[in-house]
Amino acid sequence: MHDKEFKELVKIAVEKLKDESVLELLQNDASYQKDSKNEGEAEDAFHQLDLTEKQRTVCQHLLDCRDKQDFEYGTHAYIAGLMDAFHIMAVLFPEKWDTDRIKEVLSQKNR
Repeated sequence: MHDKEFKELVKIAVEKLKDESVLELLQNDASYQKDSKNEGEAEDAFHQLDLTEKQRTVCQHLLDCRDKQDFEYGTHAYIAGLMDAFHIMAVLFPEKWDTDRIKEVLSQKNR
């Protein structure tokens, strides 16, 4: 399997796992829920603005770009967290973790 294909498969798997585990954490986080409510109210206010079609298109494009960037950042942060967890477990429990195999798999990210 090519490195690019491997990376894409990992991203797909991670996105599915992340969606399930992060969603539960966010649903129970009062601060996040408050921020989410504020974001919804700000979006409603944005839609009520009397913007020209060109202004609305430019603003929407900016918001879409930020959403995509935030999504990608979240996915990579989740992968980084998993990698850090593997590193920690390999240091704490070297006899139970195949550290050479973990290093080999994690090195795939650098290619």
